[in-house]
Amino acid sequence: MKGVRVLRDVSSNKGIIQIDIEAIDPTDEMLEDFVDVILAEEARNDEMIPWEKAKAMLKIGGK
Repeated sequence: MKGVRVLRDVSSNKGIIQIDIEAIDPTDEMLEDFVDVILAEEARNDEMIPWEKAKAMLKIGGK
């Protein structure tokens, strides 16, 4: 993908993804999907909250 580079460590393991903001198309849905996958992976082990509890928390927060 233009503007996206994967940097590797000395063992050739993937380590860092570098995104050149000026080189990418901000309307590119593939980039948006890519970021969504990264965020989902990051949250994979987060505590799950039942929907009813989450809905109540949102109401308390005025949402």
